[in-house]
Amino acid sequence: MRILLISFLAIPFIAISSQVKLLAVDINCNSPVWKNRKPCIGKIKKEKSPYGSWFPFGFNKKGLPVNWAQLLSYRDLNENSFRLISKFTYPDKEKKEGKLDINCLNKDYYIRPSGVMSQKSTWAKIPKNSGVETLAKYFCKNTSARGYWGYTEGTRYLWDISVPVAKADEVTGKWIQHSDGLGWFNTDIQQQANSIIYSYFSTKTGKYLWINTSCSENLSSILYQPNNSVEGIWLGPKPGRRRGTSLAVKERFCQ
Repeated sequence: MRILLISFLAIPFIAISSQVKLLAVDINCNSPVWKNRKPCIGKIKKEKSPYGSWFPFGFNKKGLPVNWAQLLSYRDLNENSFRLISKFTYPDKEKKEGKLDINCLNKDYYIRPSGVMSQKSTWAKIPKNSGVETLAKYFCKNTSARGYWGYTEGTRYLWDISVPVAKADEVTGKWIQHSDGLGWFNTDIQQQANSIIYSYFSTKTGKYLWINTSCSENLSSILYQPNNSVEGIWLGPKPGRRRGTSLAVKERFCQ
């Protein structure tokens, strides 16, 4: 304060005003020195994470998200396992960041809060139709255990091909409702060597999907993109339902 007073007496007001503005620009409000002092109070900006936004993969009984993961934080642990930075809601409703490890070979997972070297809980089996299983289906393709998730050499023609550039709702063909009433397929198909790619609209979810259906087997791969931070991929092929849409499309368009 004493230095400021001396400056004020020595130079015109306009000059000291400019000096104060320059000083304010140089202040780092994220530093421990300034963060709780004026003019930094209420102006601290949280730095953006290099791993993008949080992707919800766990929900409570009310449908509210309670578990999240940063998909760009993917890191190989070994040839069969990977890790994601995650955030979890504990019983006391406190949210804590941690690590989510998934073993694609054993099909189990492990949660550990940040800063904790180990904990008593053991690896747990991945529940069917869970958010953890969704993450595993997407990322296990990168591991040596991909075959356990449908990514086999024999079905490579379904899951190891380029994805369509256009969105599934941008097709120009005719929409036909399948007899089961569960969805619609479009006649604007993309013929592959041993499969056909077509656009599908689900009546249940209200979403459009790209589906790659085999012309020689009862198998189909679905194009899946969790969010815009990562690329869409063809998931491991799954058998189609008897009298399902994929069978109808195959009978109509496979040559």
